[in-house]
Amino acid sequence: MSIRRLTPADTDAAAGVHRAAFDETLPWLAGPRTPDEDRWFYRERMFATCTLWGRSTARR
Repeated sequence: MSIRRLTPADTDAAAGVHRAAFDETLPWLAGPRTPDEDRWFYRERMFATCTLWGRSTARR
């Protein structure tokens, strides 16, 4: 497994993982945000203020 720094090009994937994990872990809070809102949050807040790391999708 390879870990790399995420870039804004990874916004859709990062927001999708966040939403899936959130909904699975906190089902009573699932659903108040749309996928567009999740992507906006990652694009405008997370990538603007944080260094995000994730698993590389490239296979060796």
